[in-house]
Amino acid sequence: MRSARLGALLLVLTGCLRGAGPVAPADVPGSLAGQTLPLLPSPNLRLVVEGRLRGRLVPVVLDVSRALSAVSAGCWDEKNPPPPVVGNARVPDVYAGPGGVRDWPLVRVSGLRVGTIPLGPRGVGLTDERACAVTLGADVLAPYAFTVDPLRREVSFEKSRPRADYLAEAAAPGGDPAEEVLRLELSREPVGDWPLLAARVTQGEAALTGPFVLGTREPFSRLALGAATAQGFQPLETAANLPPRAYVVDAVELTSGLGVQPLVLEAGVGWRNPTTLGRLGPDVWGRFRTTVDVQGDTLVLRRPRVQVIEGRQRCARPGAQNPEELREEACFGLHVRRGAEGRMAVTASAFRDLPEGGRLHLELLGEDGKPLTLDCQVGFSFAPTSRGVTTQHLVPWPRLAHAMPECNEALKTVRGYSLALFEEGQLQECPNACIFVHQPSTRRTLCECQPTPLGDAVAVPRRNNTSQPPTKKEREQEPEDPR
Repeated sequence: MRSARLGALLLVLTGCLRGAGPVAPADVPGSLAGQTLPLLPSPNLRLVVEGRLRGRLVPVVLDVSRALSAVSAGCWDEKNPPPPVVGNARVPDVYAGPGGVRDWPLVRVSGLRVGTIPLGPRGVGLTDERACAVTLGADVLAPYAFTVDPLRREVSFEKSRPRADYLAEAAAPGGDPAEEVLRLELSREPVGDWPLLAARVTQGEAALTGPFVLGTREPFSRLALGAATAQGFQPLETAANLPPRAYVVDAVELTSGLGVQPLVLEAGVGWRNPTTLGRLGPDVWGRFRTTVDVQGDTLVLRRPRVQVIEGRQRCARPGAQNPEELREEACFGLHVRRGAEGRMAVTASAFRDLPEGGRLHLELLGEDGKPLTLDCQVGFSFAPTSRGVTTQHLVPWPRLAHAMPECNEALKTVRGYSLALFEEGQLQECPNACIFVHQPSTRRTLCECQPTPLGDAVAVPRRNNTSQPPTKKEREQEPEDPR
């Protein structure tokens, strides 16, 4: 069934490309296998890499649930008009209406590169999005397994392997004793063929267990409104007559005891796929170093091994061969990548539970690698959460130039960062996973926080089982009683 659907799609695309003439040597399709590409900087984990379209820099999104690759109309203008439409394709689309398919106009695109690898002339769908972007779907990604490292913010490609190979690997001796490894099975939606992953979502006494679409495009997971309502899930309150925006759930588990807690899920008001309960995004599987092999029906999750010693969680150092080498400082990770205009992409991870939240302070380093003494302190603040939270920020970030210009200029002289100190408890000014700059001389603190489905810098509310009366603002927006 799967091969037939993919074959039919490829037949449509091949027919559109016939008679296109000889292919220039520079545009001969290459292989992504063996490539490791940095993800574009973002507070949330997003599978977007840098590409080029006819020499123009473009963001390239990896979307395993989309059958057909696409390019947006925003990549062209009056001086550079889009290529002519050469046909149409009806392809499965998880966000489509009844029937689960969508019609796409097809264009023949050449000069597309991901990293340094040319993808060759190919037929892709043309979207009406105004921002220029390219999406790689299953027609390109199916031959590969790719591994996402959330701390290093990289994606590495290799050839897809049968699931039997992953299971044999699990049974073989010589695994890394510093890592926990879980190999989950991916199934396929019977009509749309997009990958599915089983999960359990709980909120108080309410629970939902079943298949979710594995999502790699959007940063947030989504819970189907109809299924959640039927099971008694309570959404966050909104103004009168507005649809729910989100659910605060106690846990999203991929297997017993392994998942994320708590978590804010988008409310899938328009979720029209009746065979699934929603979408699982990087806010869940991105808590691990994850290998996605859709063709091999496997999702591999890896994270540092943790033990509770004297009431505190301690973590194994990467590559440690001695199981007793578990240390508290190994539970935190930092990665720094230099960027343009003197800014650096700084990523921090916490590999242990943070029941009270936490503050991870950084040491600022100069050109010689020695600590700098500045009137500006940098660190990360985390809300209460379970293991694996990661956030990335560009330093300095735009708001810093306006709100704290002295620190903005001072941080441009920094050439590196290292871990300094961890403290329990989050900063009240920083409601989610955030980076902060504190200036002791003025006692000012400025944060840039990781967005949630509720928006930027919005604290995740504590779930309350009792209903609350509407606020004054909400009462003002309620319609008048017609009687």
